[in-house]
Amino acid sequence: MYSSIHTCKIINSSYLYETQPEYIVLGEPNLDRRVTEEEFQNDHNGGSSGGSGSSGGSGSSGGSGNSRNSRNSRNSRNSRNSRNSRNSRNSRNSRSSRSSRSSRSSRSSRSSGNKKKNKMVEHVKDSINFLCIPHAYTKYRYSILLCLNDMLPNYKHAALGETINTLFTNYEYTFKYTHNINLKECNKRLYVLRDKIYYLKKKTHIVGILNVNYDSFSDGGLFVNPTIAVKRMFEMVNQGATVIDIGGESSAPYVVPNPSISERDLVLPVLKLFQEEWNKKEKNNVGKTISGEGVATGEKMHYTATKPIISIDTVNYDLFKECVEQNLVDILNDISACTNNPEIVRLLKRKTKYYSVVLMHKRGNPHTMDKMTQYNDLIYDIKNYLEERLNFLVLNGIPRYRILFDVGLGFAKKHDQSVKLLQHIHVYDDYPLFIGYSRKRFISHCMDQNGLTNTGTNEDAGAGTSKDADIMDDHPCNSSDDQQGKWLFQLNHMRGDKDRLLFHKNICGGLAIASYSFYKKVDLIRVHDVLETKAVLDVLAKIHQC
Repeated sequence: MYSSIHTCKIINSSYLYETQPEYIVLGEPNLDRRVTEEEFQNDHNGGSSGGSGSSGGSGSSGGSGNSRNSRNSRNSRNSRNSRNSRNSRNSRNSRSSRSSRSSRSSRSSRSSGNKKKNKMVEHVKDSINFLCIPHAYTKYRYSILLCLNDMLPNYKHAALGETINTLFTNYEYTFKYTHNINLKECNKRLYVLRDKIYYLKKKTHIVGILNVNYDSFSDGGLFVNPTIAVKRMFEMVNQGATVIDIGGESSAPYVVPNPSISERDLVLPVLKLFQEEWNKKEKNNVGKTISGEGVATGEKMHYTATKPIISIDTVNYDLFKECVEQNLVDILNDISACTNNPEIVRLLKRKTKYYSVVLMHKRGNPHTMDKMTQYNDLIYDIKNYLEERLNFLVLNGIPRYRILFDVGLGFAKKHDQSVKLLQHIHVYDDYPLFIGYSRKRFISHCMDQNGLTNTGTNEDAGAGTSKDADIMDDHPCNSSDDQQGKWLFQLNHMRGDKDRLLFHKNICGGLAIASYSFYKKVDLIRVHDVLETKAVLDVLAKIHQC
């Protein structure tokens, strides 16, 4: 808008705070000083000596024409006794030597141009000012602070000596104190998954976990068969999952990947088969309804479920590239926050599609992260790390609304540290948040240990721990009978070598975290137990209906 009428002038706004403000803001013509005509002319004509005709001269006359017009304009404004000035006020039939050298059409063109220019000057004087970077009135402009706080929250304003985030926070506090209005409730931030727009902190969505590897701490080996895996994907969709997160490599502590088993060979067949089956389902669009007596009527029924958003849990550049090329996924869930291979960021921005990305905090690798749990400030060390990674992606062209944060519960965090991160989850209120707590060991450590009898003790800090397979209850884990009455409910999708009582506690505790996530407005929660989690969220949503 400014540049279209050539009145843009970049200055150092710190100068404006040291002296009287000299430039007004669009729509505020009652401030101290207006733009003078000479300033406008200098800015409008002085910078273009090379042939642009927009400044009042002929485009073909180049710089000399602009120079003559500039002199004539100044002579006219100052009422000098130049021959051109007098002739312009006299009749068109004047026979002065200078007017005889100019054609009537040229005089008419200059006169018309001057009238338009004067009209523009008057408009500019009353309505617009030069562009100032940084904005001279930043601290009073909420719209500016809102945008800058997204892009450069830690930038220190040269004149005010405070960061943008401080100015933004102060403005919101002052506005609420003065007008009793919470501006955060008035601004609807959003994030985007695939082609769907979601309002930030509006609803807690479920991300269903599908591990198609042999090593995952809870369900490893159960879904390596593509047919079984796809069946589970459809099941999670029907149970209420918005996103399905598929992983082909375990990140549990101390797990050693089998080099003979390719992550690609585990993941791609499942994704391709799901794509085929979903396309068939949409194409046929036929199902069966059941009558009151339970007899199939064969009546056609629209398949109402929405296709889930597909996330791939990987740090593998080649695998993600192949998924992108075949349009199999929508989200990259990168536990390394794109540090394992920064080139993977290039794949997030394609000509026809942007991919959302989850940036997770962790340290080290599955063999070292248990020893890397020392932090200067747990909460803000992790937040600053994630913000730095966000800035890296934004500078590489990835929209901020496509970037989600995951604090990495259990990854290089002790049990109490994971709990503390949940207690301070509000520090991420301005970011789309994605958390994974499902069936992790820190949950059972929050509970009374009565009735939990293990043959060994584990002091690990990980999400699943390498010793999970050695934790044994005092009855056979794979028994189909609850002979001792300890099992709270039927466990689904659980490895047979796991302590089921322990996982009963983890699952029940996980439902408590689902409730907590609802109240804290966490955007996405990554869980194994989709049906149970959806039930909790539905009940809470019903209770809180207005």
